Parts: sequence; C-alpha cells; structure tokens
Amino acid sequence: MSVSPPSPARARSAPSVAPVRIGAVVGFLAFIELTSGIFQGFLPPLLPSIAALHQVSAGDIGLVTSLQLLAAAVCIPVLTKLGDMYGHRLMLRVSLALSVAGAVLVAFAPSYELLLLGRVLTGPQSAWLPLNIAITRDKVQGDQGRRAIGLLVGCLTGGVTLGSLMSGFAEDLLGGVRPALLVLVVLAALSLACAFFLVPETTLRTRQRIDTVGFMGLALSLLLLQYGLSQTSKLGWGSSTVLGCLLTGLVVLAAWAWWELRTPEPAVDLRVIGHRSMWPVQLAAMLFAIALFGSQSPNSTFLATGRGAAGYGFGLDTMGIALTTLPSQIASVIGASLHSRVAARLGLHRTIAWGAALLAAGYGVLCVLNDSRTSFAVTVTAVGLGIGLMSGGFPSLVAERAPAGQTGIAAGIYNTVRTLAGGIAGGLFAVVLSNVLLAHSPLPSVAAYRIVWLTCALSGLLAAALILFARRRTTALP
Repeated sequence: MSVSPPSPARARSAPSVAPVRIGAVVGFLAFIELTSGIFQGFLPPLLPSIAALHQVSAGDIGLVTSLQLLAAAVCIPVLTKLGDMYGHRLMLRVSLALSVAGAVLVAFAPSYELLLLGRVLTGPQSAWLPLNIAITRDKVQGDQGRRAIGLLVGCLTGGVTLGSLMSGFAEDLLGGVRPALLVLVVLAALSLACAFFLVPETTLRTRQRIDTVGFMGLALSLLLLQYGLSQTSKLGWGSSTVLGCLLTGLVVLAAWAWWELRTPEPAVDLRVIGHRSMWPVQLAAMLFAIALFGSQSPNSTFLATGRGAAGYGFGLDTMGIALTTLPSQIASVIGASLHSRVAARLGLHRTIAWGAALLAAGYGVLCVLNDSRTSFAVTVTAVGLGIGLMSGGFPSLVAERAPAGQTGIAAGIYNTVRTLAGGIAGGLFAVVLSNVLLAHSPLPSVAAYRIVWLTCALSGLLAAALILFARRRTTALP
C-alpha cells in the first residue's frame, strides 16, 4: 500500500508569509534549532526528578528517552519525504505542533503512561534539522548556504549544552520539575510561531510514494518489542504477555524487512545499508548510538542516587547533575568543531576510530572508577570528546562512501538507524536497571550500571574496528 501526491513532479507554491530577508529566515531557523538542542539537553538532568514525581524506578524512567527515540526513528523519514512532496515548511509546522502538544502533556501528565505518550508526541522534533536544512538550501546556495547550514548545526549542538544548564536553574527558580518543563512548552510555541509567520515555504516538489506498509510495520514491530521488554521487570521473562509481544514483534520485523527489500520506494532502503561500502559504516553508527543515547538516563540516575541508600552514587539534584556532565557537553562541542582539522592530519576514518576509542576508554574506566564525582566527570569528559569527533565525522564519511547517486538516501538512513539503535539500546538498558537490583530493594545495583557502561565500551571498540575495516575496503561500485 502506498500513497502518492496528486501534484505534478515539480511545482511552485506561492509563499503564504510576508517576504522576509534571507538572513532573517536563517536566524529564525537557527532559533528553532537552538530550541531543538535545548529539548535534547534539558531533560536528562531532570530524569531523576521526573522519576520521583511519577514514583517510577530508575529502569522505568529510561523509557522516557527510548520511546522518544523510537518515535523519532519513524518520524524522520516520513516527515522529510512528505516535505519533499508537499512542502518542508508545512511539515515543519506539523512537527512543531506535535512537539508543543507533547511538551504540554509531559509537563502536566497526571500519570507515567501519559508522560510516555507525551514523549512519543515529541518524536517529530528530531525531524526539525533535516526540514530546516531543506528550507535553507531552497533559499540560499553556495558558500553562503553552507555557512547557514553550519549555523543551524552549531545552534543545535550549543543548545544541548545550554539546555543541560538551564534545567537545573529552571527547577530551582520555578520551584519544581513541572514548572521547569513548561520552559520547553514556551520555547516550542515560539518556534511554532516562527514557522507560521516568519519562515517561507520551499518551492520545489517531487513525485514520490510513501511506503505506508513499511512505516506501519516498523512502528508496530518496535512498539511490540518495546512493550514486551518494558514488562519483564513486572511479569518476568516467562510471562505469556512478554513472550507473545517479543515473538510477534520479531515476526513483524522479519516481514517488514522482506517487504522493504521488494518494494520500489521503501521506508528504509535496506539495500543501501547492505551495500559493501556502506554496511560497516552504518553498523558502526548504530554501535555509536548505543553509547550516545542509551547511557543518558542511566548516567543521570546513577548521579542522583544517594550513597547511603545504595552504596553508590552522589545524591545530586538536577543542578548538580548538569554541572557534573557539563564538561562532557563542552568537550563534545569541541570535538565536533575540530574533527575536520584532525581529519586533515589523520584521515577521516582514523579520526572517527580515535573518537570511538576515547568513548570506549572512558566507559571502560567508569566501570572501575565511579566512587568519586571528580573521576566520574573526567571520564565522561573523555567520552564527550570522543562523541564529538564521531558526531562531526560520521555524516561526512557516510556521504563519501555512499553509492553513486544515493548520498541523500544514505544520509537519511544514517540518521534513521542511529536513532533507532539508540532507542532500542535505551529500552534494553532500562530492562537491565529494572532487573539487576540490590537485595530487598527496588534500586538497581552498581552491577547494573557496570553492565550498561561495559556495553557502551564494547560498542565503542567494535565501532572503531568497523571503521578501520571500512577504510581498507574500496568505495567503488561493482
């Protein structure tokens, strides 16, 4: 089943906003990306406070991150393709409106289940960047266009660091986690106003087909797998509900893969992923995402846990968590900024491999040295530098190794599989924290956190090996 637009292959649509200067348009889009970064950095330090508010465990609160990522993995290709067909500003408006609704629900949710629904509704937030880049490229070309896109990415990256700091100040200043979450509602609403009144529409349209079956199959399989995993701590691995969801999810996933390999315009082009020049890079990107996204919630809950109650942790509040992880955020920005200079000396493959090695070393050390807040901050700073080198280098590497004529598809798949892997990892780590507990206590044991960090370290090592392996393979088409 597929849906195709009634419009011709290429058409022009009259802008519905008053003419504005290109520089102002880029500025408005930069504000939207700054908001996107704040969204990403704002929530992790607040996770322990949100868990206390809704009275859920450290394992369950991990779903707040993983479900949003899984929703994003489905929304990114849908919204970007619909943007090509019907207008990128239109899809930006849709994604912003859904994110506003999700942010409101997260702030006012009376239950944990509605909180998770709100996070799912904020999944389209991950599509803001590709939509904004499309709008920018439609209005600005050449060197000016590249500088404009660089500004968008810089605002996104800087927003993550700013959001991490803002969350602690907002919670202290406004007197609680719910008022602090309203900051995201205000920022998203302002961004939505920009998209409605200050951003022009793109002019080119393409005739494509939406792989409805593919997107629905992917969403259904992920929902079944995630729900089955989330129930293991309550029902046990032998529960018919758990086993039924997991087995059905795997069957749907297999059927989805069969469909994607046979449909002419798939939701996720598995043939590109399997290309001999691409599969090592895409697999390395998935391993990178395990450490990048999967560890956000565990790190926050570890820092917030009181040593007297669990024998580990530092009992930090939101501001303490933000300040402890701030050096890591700054190191990530520095690594992303310097990756091109490092790559000029070492080569792009080696630069990414060194970043993966730094990530692996940091998490490996954290498995052993986690008794001191200072040592924790130092090790995650090394991780942040590695993340920056990898985040800056991977998009360029994907573009360079993509099969001829499929650079855009390969880049879209990179974003999708990375987000998807991060969401799955977050769900699996939530299961670990929910099942590896202290004796006679609902709190995770320190062994649970070591499992998470060791998994991240091994993911980094495997990613480095795959990147170096890819370096020795030809990028030429057969």
